[in-house]
Amino acid sequence: MKYAVITGFLGLLSDRFSKYQEVRSIEDKFKVASKIHQLDGLEVVFPTDFSSSKEIIPLLERYGLGVSAVNLNIKAGWNTGSFTSPFRDVRKKALDLLKQAMDISQGIGCNMVTVALLNDGHDYPFQLNYKKAWDFLEEGIIKASEYNPQIKISIEYKENEPRVHTILGDAGKILYFLKCINRDNVGVTLDVGHAIYAGENPAESLSLLFRENKVFYVHVNDNTRNWDWDLIPTLFNFWEYLEFMFYLKLYGYSGWIGIDVFPKDMDVIGVFGLTIEFMKDLERIVNKLDKDYILNLIENNKTVDTLKYIKENLQ
Repeated sequence: MKYAVITGFLGLLSDRFSKYQEVRSIEDKFKVASKIHQLDGLEVVFPTDFSSSKEIIPLLERYGLGVSAVNLNIKAGWNTGSFTSPFRDVRKKALDLLKQAMDISQGIGCNMVTVALLNDGHDYPFQLNYKKAWDFLEEGIIKASEYNPQIKISIEYKENEPRVHTILGDAGKILYFLKCINRDNVGVTLDVGHAIYAGENPAESLSLLFRENKVFYVHVNDNTRNWDWDLIPTLFNFWEYLEFMFYLKLYGYSGWIGIDVFPKDMDVIGVFGLTIEFMKDLERIVNKLDKDYILNLIENNKTVDTLKYIKENLQ
């Protein structure tokens, strides 16, 4: 597995009440990232952190890091939505930015854009024309996919925030959406924390999406199921993470793992280094397991034997 950190978490951070860390330029973020043990690359946030591939290319060489994806940030300031906005000019702006992100992605050789449409949804009854919003979303993403079929567009789903109801809030909705548009280069960023927060079993969501070859990218973080806290993974949902890693390996996932963790006022380098250590611990455990043996136990309804076998291999 290759691990990347989202550049947005390497500079100034804020929640509803406080600010954390410090303002950093994109180069300063690369400097910090280069000190994170076992980190392979970055998920670079456009247009928040940079505006063109010319800013990124020399940094990749200078700091010896790769790029997992270009993260298109169209959340803050998009109060009427982006691709689902009732206003044509807003939808056009969203499409133009996605095309720019695709150009940048191709320019730096990562060939994938990930985007979370978190302001596309509604808060109140009678606030959204649901059918039109869905039609607008299909139209916009299809146009983007046709702009450059060689670039993958990976959409991240989340139940809510900042909207009370997000239009693509769970694995089922986004899978339905992908079937509707039927585009080979449009898939899913599966955020494990979002799946947990939505009441899903991450391994099951992964399996459904893999059946359709739609798992383009993975984000890892953890929470207590009552909010998307973006905590260090495995510390609250260890068994769910272990099962998720089991199936990730079983299905032969060969993409990047993006670290989507909010370090607050802790040591940034330490938080992300520890996250990679925990994820690699999961990899080591799963690599010791006899996958065929486990699948045979599962198929014969031997749940106790399955768990005992896994427990014996946890060390």
